[in-house]
Amino acid sequence: MQQPSDGVMRAEPPPELTGGGAADAFEEAYLRYAPRLQRIAIARFGVPAQDVEVLVQDVFMTYFQHKDDVESPERYLVGAICNASRNFLRKAGTSKALFSEEEPCAATSVDELLNELERKHLLAQMLGRIGGRCREMLHRFYINDEGTDTIASELGLARGSVKVMMFKCRQRALDAYRAIMERS
Repeated sequence: MQQPSDGVMRAEPPPELTGGGAADAFEEAYLRYAPRLQRIAIARFGVPAQDVEVLVQDVFMTYFQHKDDVESPERYLVGAICNASRNFLRKAGTSKALFSEEEPCAATSVDELLNELERKHLLAQMLGRIGGRCREMLHRFYINDEGTDTIASELGLARGSVKVMMFKCRQRALDAYRAIMERS
């Protein structure tokens, strides 16, 4: 058994496509390469199994639109599924970051989604300017819902010190927000 450069094991290389009608060529190519492309997307990139079939079909549609310019169908298809998988994961990661792993409601208007995107982008910019310690403090207080007593005991500080730190961090966040708004 040989191990090709894509890391997927196979017993023998798939045969080259034979001539025939466009529908026959599509079916033949799909039957030969689709299982391998699915394995690559799942095993190498971690694309969820329920999403792989759509990626593979998109890759094949692109291949057949450009097949006259393709020298090696196998290399083209493997490269295309790798790019499609990376793009899928990039979009999935962006969606999770923007919507806190919640799927936006299908009935949500585009304007509402854009406002949410703009708000989260602004928040990310603001948090990027205030420093790691302040980000951690604000996250613990507002996101994890930890009280000042809990934060103080875990950090080995007095409760009053945590309150002063929280005040200063809020002030830094407000200053960062104002600077961003002045720039835009």
